[in-house]
Amino acid sequence: MDELPVVDLTDPAFWSDPYPVLAEALGQHPLGRGVDGGLIALSFDAAEMVLRDPRFLTTDLLAPRGITEGPIADWWGQVMFSANPPVHTRLRRLVSRAFTPRAVESLRPRVVGITEELLDDFHGDTVDLVAGFAHDLPIRVMGAMLEVPAGDHRHFATWTADLGLVFSSVHTPELLSRLESAITGLNGYVAELIADRRRQPGDDLLSKLIAAEADGDVLTEPELVAMVENLLFAGHDTTRSMLMIGAALLLSHPEQRALLSGNPDLAAQAVDEILRFEAPVLGSGRDAPEPLSLFGVSVEAGETVTTMSLAANRDPAAFENPDRFDILRPGGKLMSFGQGIHYCLGAALARLEGQVAFPMLLERYPRMGLAVEPTWVPYASIRRFEELLVTTT
Repeated sequence: MDELPVVDLTDPAFWSDPYPVLAEALGQHPLGRGVDGGLIALSFDAAEMVLRDPRFLTTDLLAPRGITEGPIADWWGQVMFSANPPVHTRLRRLVSRAFTPRAVESLRPRVVGITEELLDDFHGDTVDLVAGFAHDLPIRVMGAMLEVPAGDHRHFATWTADLGLVFSSVHTPELLSRLESAITGLNGYVAELIADRRRQPGDDLLSKLIAAEADGDVLTEPELVAMVENLLFAGHDTTRSMLMIGAALLLSHPEQRALLSGNPDLAAQAVDEILRFEAPVLGSGRDAPEPLSLFGVSVEAGETVTTMSLAANRDPAAFENPDRFDILRPGGKLMSFGQGIHYCLGAALARLEGQVAFPMLLERYPRMGLAVEPTWVPYASIRRFEELLVTTT
């Protein structure tokens, strides 16, 4: 066995503050191993190589967790980000037109309007920014894109937030029951929504997905259901994490907060720095279908390499003073949206929501402060807090 540094993802302390462990490991080698022996790509170059190398295939994240059949496994088998070429290539081609920069930018007025409505609903001296803001903004934006009735947004929000727990490092019978309930509810609702939109098409994203065609190819009914669920899940859970993490970072770094408050034009750089400094997603898994060598380490056929965004985004070889939160840092270079063919389809939309939300939040509540230090949820691969309590005055 090679002498690679070991990163223990089963240690609750890792989830409270992973960076000392990751910095020590990265200082030894671009790759590490989990306590189970699995390979972890730590450096920016290593993570980028794994995600861009066409020899690596998307990992089945559920089988190692004991989920091989049932509604959760069926859902995972249909979603686009679990697929490999040529299936992934076909699905991505059919939906990518709905997420062009121009299409996303056209949503800005709606994002501004939804953000204003949420800020208007803050009541009292103490507010939970998770429940009252980060949780609602992305699901309402996606709901507006799909023209889902406003009264049903809370159902989507609950289901997609619960589904995000499928990637937790530790599963319990209670969690599995919660996941099955979420996907069953989501399946039934999305199927009804599609049926209604077929009868009365409009100019919304769902109608465009139903009508999407490329070279005579269209989405099948199961693919359409899965695609809507894919967009709702990916468009909600990771963005809500980015929003709650970003708010906490700005409120705990007064000098950076003042910079953004005085210069709203820095919003794009601020969002990228938030995503770099505290990546919402731990990383991605890729399987080697054939034996290969990675930074001098032999990777066997079928072996999984997991990229660690938290380490890559703070790699001193890629970023100057990586442990400094600095919204003046040039944006763009980060591992938080992935790389290669699976680069996040909704990256531009997530960025837009952050670019709108953070300056508006700081402008509306210039005296906002953390009421208590937020606590990271352990073992959650989509990183988050249960609550983010802030004072508004």
